Amino acid sequence: MKRQNLVTLCRVAVLIALELVLSRFLSLNTPTLRIGIGFLPIALCGILYGPYWSAAAWGIADIMGTLVSGNAIFPPITLTYILMGAVFGLFLHGKNVRFFPNVIICTLINTVLLSLGLNSYWLSLLQHAPYLPVMLSRLLQCAVLIVLYCILIPLLQKLAPKLDHIE
Repeated sequence: MKRQNLVTLCRVAVLIALELVLSRFLSLNTPTLRIGIGFLPIALCGILYGPYWSAAAWGIADIMGTLVSGNAIFPPITLTYILMGAVFGLFLHGKNVRFFPNVIICTLINTVLLSLGLNSYWLSLLQHAPYLPVMLSRLLQCAVLIVLYCILIPLLQKLAPKLDHIE
């Protein structure tokens, strides 16, 4: 394995561990919503390494976090997190990333379409509950995450080049 690939793999592993700590232990968690900054390590992974690494990172983090919390893995939710990680890499990786359209579109796809729309559907199936009440109960999470994404991702983009050179 090339040294650069090994360095990238180790950095992504650290970002996965950081995501686990931030989302599982330092977030507001209920059965249907999670409000916190656990998305930041995966967004950083997307900024630095692109969609494949960030998709894999959030998929692995979701599986590990589910196992740590003692729950059963539900593959459709893991697939949604993989898609969300890929969206970070697709929209935030590269040199010409701007607040609009990149950060705004990434935010809307991840928070509204995937988290609010698709994950609410998966949770309604998992909990045997009607979709609309589950989705409505997650509107607060969506609103908070939109604000957090729009504030923190641009800051992370400015910090990312400095973090990428840490050995």
